[in-house]
Order: sequence, then C-alpha cells, then structure tokens
Amino acid sequence: MKNILKFLIKRIAMGLVTLWLVITITFFLIHMLPGDPFQSEKAIPPKVKENLMAKYHLDRPLGEQYVEYLKNIAKGDLGASMKVRGRTVNDVINKSFLTSADLGARSIIFALALGIPLGIIAALKRGKFQDRLSMIVAIIGISVPSFVLAGLMQKYVVDIHNGTLIRNGFLPDFFWINLSGWDTFDKKILPVIALGLYTVALIARLLRDKMIEVMGQDYIRLAIAKGVKPKNIVFRHALRNAILPIITIMGPTIAAVLTGSFVIEKMFSIPGLGKYFVDSINDRDYTMVLGVTVFYAIFLIIMMILVDIVYVLVDPKIKLGKGDEV
Repeated sequence: MKNILKFLIKRIAMGLVTLWLVITITFFLIHMLPGDPFQSEKAIPPKVKENLMAKYHLDRPLGEQYVEYLKNIAKGDLGASMKVRGRTVNDVINKSFLTSADLGARSIIFALALGIPLGIIAALKRGKFQDRLSMIVAIIGISVPSFVLAGLMQKYVVDIHNGTLIRNGFLPDFFWINLSGWDTFDKKILPVIALGLYTVALIARLLRDKMIEVMGQDYIRLAIAKGVKPKNIVFRHALRNAILPIITIMGPTIAAVLTGSFVIEKMFSIPGLGKYFVDSINDRDYTMVLGVTVFYAIFLIIMMILVDIVYVLVDPKIKLGKGDEV
C-alpha cells in the first residue's frame, strides 16, 4: 500500500509539472499571434475596444496576465469566452464535452472491437490471406488521415444520396446514412469509423506483432505439448501478455482520439467541443483556446496515470518505484 501511494504521488507530481509547462507554453504562444481578439470586429469604436481589452485584462503587462491566469486556474476558473458572448469556458466545456466524449468513446469501442480480433487473426494466420487482409486494413488506417477518410466517405454517401451507386446496382435503394448531426444512430456511423480507423490499425499491428512473439515462447510450446485447447492457449495465456502494449498506448490514444475529433466534429457538424476550439483559434479567443487546451492536458495526464496503474495491476513484474515491486 505504501509503495502504491508513493507511486501515485510521484505520477501526480510529474503530471502537475507537465500541466504547468503546457499552460505556460500555450499562454505565451497564443499571445504571440499577430492581432488581438477584437480586431475582426467591424466598426468597433476605439473606446469600446479599450473597455473590452480592460475587461479581459489584455491591457495589463503579459507577465501580470500570466500570474493572474495561473491563480484562476488554481481555483478551477477558466475564464469567460471573448467571443461566445455571455458564456464562460467552464460552461462551454461542461455542455459540449459530453458530445465529444460520446464520439470518442464510440470510436475507441469500435477500434477495440475490430482491432483486437484483426490482430489475433493476423497472428494466428501469419502469411495467409487473413493476415494480408488485416494488414491492408492497418496500412490504410495508419496512412490515410481521419479527415481525408471522412471526406472520401462523405463523397460516396453523397453519391448514394444522389442515386448514382443505387442506379448502378452497387447498393439497395433503402441504404441511407446522414452526413451531419449527432442525434440519431445513422448520423454517428461515419464519424465513428473516420475517427476510429487509425486506432483500429494501431491496435491490430501492435497486437499481431506481440502475439507472434508470445506464441513462440517456451511456455506456449509447453502448453501445446500438454494438449491444452488452442482457445485456452490464445485467450488465457498468449493474449494476456500480448495485450500489455495495447494497455500502454490506451491513455495517450484515448486523449488523441478525443483531441483528434476536432476536425471530424467540424466536418460532420457535430455539436461538440471541437467546434468551439477550432473557431476560437481563428477568432483569437485566448481564454477558450487556453481553457480547452488545459482541460485536455488534465484529461491526458489523468489517463496516463490510470494506464500506469492498470499496467501495474495486469503485470505484477512492473516496479512501482526503485527497488520496490508489487
């Protein structure tokens, strides 16, 4: 118990340092951009602009703004949006992140449900048709960016809607998928595939390579020699060890899926946090950019800590600290 507590304290301390670096770098980079949040306002009177700059403390020295922002962050206050009138960044995150999290969770579930079987099949059928097919899916998933894949799928769905593919006999006339929104199941199919295919490919390739390595170990050969059922060898012995790299990447992968959803949300008109983040960069909405960045940094740090804990629980050989084993 003492070792686990020391492990957690160390990881949390590292996470806090990382968070401080993210806040500091993002803060100064966003303020280095040319212009200000109110330069695009049409015919804004100088006095009004002056009042707006004072309201958001942009008239103060940059170092003073930075210290003030750190104090607000410590209190959990991400500030008021400079462009989304009458709303704070906390409010925008609270109401929009659930949609982004829903998209991300569905994409991760899709990736695990497809990637793990593909990796196992590719390893067990090494060099055969199933292996080649799985690796083709993996290569496509890794090579083609999610926004390109989304654009291609949208194009073909438009062709379906226009009747081109139906008239040519490729699809039945009842086939229908909506391109935008998030309120019905059919609107969630394409965004989930576009966002999750890279993770499918990553999981399939990692698991295939690790499964091949594990299946060649002496204890697996011994289990085969003893007549253990192939199903038990794969799922009780080989998969448990081969799955460790997948657990390792899940923390940053989940965070990457969620942050990578920004463009997908924009393309499919999904009312998630990505819309506000993309718009805030174009609008120089400093508080929104900083707030969303800080929020996702905290999310990533928490996921990394949880993955470390799960990794230790799954593999007791992992050390919690110098000289200390579970």
